Order: sequence, then structure tokens, then C-alpha cells
Amino acid sequence: KSIDLERGEKGQHCFFKAGEPLPFEKKEQLGSGGFGRVDKVVSLISFKEYARKRVPRHSLPSGRGSESIKQFVAEIEVLKRLNHRHIVEFVGSYTDPKHIGLIMSPIADTDLAAYLTHADTSKYVELRTFFGCLAKALEYLHEQNVRHKDVKPGNILVHSGNVLLTDFGLSFDFTDASGSTTVSMVNGLTPRYCAPEVALHEPRNTSSDVWSLGVVFAEMLVVLKGRTVEYMDVFFKEHGSKQAFIRSNPVAFAEFVAELKGIGDSCDNRALAWIRQMLRVEQHLRPTATELVASITATKKKEAGTIFCGACCVDEDFSDSVDE
Repeated sequence: KSIDLERGEKGQHCFFKAGEPLPFEKKEQLGSGGFGRVDKVVSLISFKEYARKRVPRHSLPSGRGSESIKQFVAEIEVLKRLNHRHIVEFVGSYTDPKHIGLIMSPIADTDLAAYLTHADTSKYVELRTFFGCLAKALEYLHEQNVRHKDVKPGNILVHSGNVLLTDFGLSFDFTDASGSTTVSMVNGLTPRYCAPEVALHEPRNTSSDVWSLGVVFAEMLVVLKGRTVEYMDVFFKEHGSKQAFIRSNPVAFAEFVAELKGIGDSCDNRALAWIRQMLRVEQHLRPTATELVASITATKKKEAGTIFCGACCVDEDFSDSVDE
């Protein structure tokens, strides 16, 4: 049973009874939130180190009932089949009397929220590549019929300069659904990053993920322009409706875009076009993740340091192509 835990897609969800020892030793706590806690653990079978997220069974939407556990396990099986450079690997999963455990790899150096707080000019070249790599990760998720539902800097890990989407505890597979739009409530949504239709509990689809990534992109651009996320917050509280979020203060957003355009490196203004499209109130006017990837990778290299996608995510002929 314990060996099965580390077999990824080939493994099975494991059920441990009361008193039955788990094959992991906790090393340290990495983080915690409303939907669980993440620890660094070492496998007592392979001696590999993993990140383990533990979700209390009683926190599931339907409580600790067997049906809610089955639904959650079914979702985990969907996540275990994902395989992408910029998406955290789900190694295995288990249930014990109190928790559901998700075993993930790698153990990241930091998350994007902390990265943006400490990024200086030496990180700008690397940070620019995150635009394309994150768009590719979201494109892959949507191609696999999975919506993230809570895209935010805290759910984007940075590991040796590589960005990874994580925390799909709220994702659902809509492969067999009549469509990719749902009106269900979203548990654990983050108001700052959620799309207008999500905040209003209206029908939403993959375009809601695009909006959330657009807010993340805006924060990335703020840092590239030599400002901070806190500066952005203050600006919004002093302009327009004085509401803190982009979705609730479009006037301040337009003014903020105009200010960003006039400061910092003008080459970064290319990202403004993507961000404005991603943050359209009308869902059908936002680009799909695939269209977003196309826009970003079409921004060819004009001068050193202005590549907006990592070499890992561009077509083979991209590096040789130059703008007219």
C-alpha cells in the first residue's frame, strides 16, 4: 500500500485505518491556509522528499461523508494524470481517519507572492519569462478539461527559476459535462483575483481562470516597472471608486495602466495589451489561454532581455525568428 503512494498516475489512492502508520516523516511546515496545511515530508519507503498537503475531511463541501470523499478522490485521479513542466506533479494521495493527504513534487523555493516582494532588477529577465510559461501551463490545464479556479501568486510556486501552478484542490474535471460552464459556488475563492462573474456567483468557465491570471500578470508588470504591489493597492484606494480590486474599480485600473505605460522600461508595455484583454468584464471578449500563448510567443526578441516566454515553452523556430 505504501509503495503504491509514490507511483503517480499508475498508483491508487490509499486508505489508512486508525492506528495504521503513514509512510512519511514530517520535516517542517511549509505553509497553511483555509483549505489545508502543507508540510515537507520524507518518504520512509524511497527516502525522497515531497510536499504533503493535508486537507481535513470535515472541510470537504459535503462534510466527511463517503460520497464527498469519493468525489474528492475522483478529482485527485484527474490531477495525477497531469504532466507539464509548469504544473506541480501529484505523486500520490491517501485518506486516513482525519485527513486527505496529497503528495506533491517538487518542494519549491518560494511562491510568486514572496518572489514579487523581493524581486529586484537582477530578476527582471527571469520574471519576464513567467508570462509565457504561466500562460502555457493554463493552456495545458484547459486542454485537459481542468479549471484551476483559484489562480493567484500564492498558488504559483518558483523552483530553481521555474514557475509551477499548484493547489488544484478546487479543480473539477468537466470532460463528461454538457459544457465547461458551471454556476456552482466556489469554495475558497480569493476576492482580489476572482473574476467578476465568480464574485457575483454567475455562470463561469475557463475564461474566469484567464481573468485571475490577468490580475497576476498586472502585479508582475507592476514589479517590472519598478513599483510594488503595495503601491498598486494604494493607487486603487485613492482613485476611481476607491475599491481595492480591479473588477470593482475599472476607472482606477484604466488610470493605473496609463501611469504604468509612462514609467520603467517601455519594452514591458507589450504586456499591457495582454493584461487589458484578459481583464475584460465580458467573458466572451477575453482571450482563451491558447490565444494568450499565441500573443505572448508572437512577441519576438527585439533586444536583449525582452523575451516574455522561457525557452522551455516556445516553438523550436522561435529563437531564430525576429520581428520585422
